[in-house]
Amino acid sequence: MFEFFLFINPIGIYCYDIEKQIQDAINELGVEACYHFIPITSMNVIQDDIMRRRKDAQKVIDITRYTIATNRALQDYHAIKLAYGNKKARKFIFALQQKLSNDCSLYCADMPTIVAKEIGLNPKNINAAKNGNYIDDSIKQDLKLAEQWNVVSTPTTVIFNEDEEGSGMLLEGSLDYKELIDLLSSKPERKTLFPDIFADKHLRLV
Repeated sequence: MFEFFLFINPIGIYCYDIEKQIQDAINELGVEACYHFIPITSMNVIQDDIMRRRKDAQKVIDITRYTIATNRALQDYHAIKLAYGNKKARKFIFALQQKLSNDCSLYCADMPTIVAKEIGLNPKNINAAKNGNYIDDSIKQDLKLAEQWNVVSTPTTVIFNEDEEGSGMLLEGSLDYKELIDLLSSKPERKTLFPDIFADKHLRLV
């Protein structure tokens, strides 16, 4: 069984693609897997995504609006996780990123509420979940895990194979679908080939 930890920018350009690739690969191979979304944000994370969008010739909102949008998405994710559970929180982030993956200038203050309603969530319940210290504590726990594994950029994917002993792998940046398929279909004795499979990625053991 594989376990994925996806450290993502809540509205990041490549994060949506990686999440979809992992889901598609798991479904294609029929392997047992579970994955955890860990949205994180920082000034570096925000600036990196803005630069990527500019390279992709996208319209980019100013950094103040982008920061507000990112923090709002992060808080909504944790509130939904509290009110509705992890699956609904992941579905919310996935749907929000899908809308912004090609043009973040489409973002408006009402978009998170619109997305929440589209996936059957009640905005009142989400806002109510923001009361108290849970949201801040939950965000701090995710940041602590990122620090523990020295995650400094998004997207970053950490993969563990529970059928094998030893460390997991940390991959920074985008993933190639064929490489991901090769990894998930690798037999235990091929573990030493992982660095070759991802030769052009920032790969290290954790």
